[in-house]
Amino acid sequence: MPKKICNQVGCNTLISMQERYCAEHIKDKKVHDSMVAKRYNETLRNEKHERFYSSGQWKKVRTHIMSRYGGLCRSCAEFDMDVRADVVDHIVPIEINWELKINFDNLQPLCHSCHNRKTADDKKKYGGRV
Repeated sequence: MPKKICNQVGCNTLISMQERYCAEHIKDKKVHDSMVAKRYNETLRNEKHERFYSSGQWKKVRTHIMSRYGGLCRSCAEFDMDVRADVVDHIVPIEINWELKINFDNLQPLCHSCHNRKTADDKKKYGGRV
């Protein structure tokens, strides 16, 4: 069975392809992630957006967009790569135009990596408003 190296910087422990961290670092990662989530909730969470993203309407639209594109990342597909999408992204962020929040032409499935890259680009493009 193929193995890969733990994602922790400097760790060379081999782990299964399904894991992200070795047993030693997974605990540290969980503590770190919970602290990051707590700080995000306290400072950056937008309640209006939270209500929208937990609504039945959004869940139906999200499911439709994922199935429309076969559950694959649109950005990776441009490079002939089939990568599973795990985020439905607003091309024009809802912080910029709330009216486009369920417009199918404003939605695209992206993998986590491409979504992070696009969000960083959007922050530069819109002056940090995303």
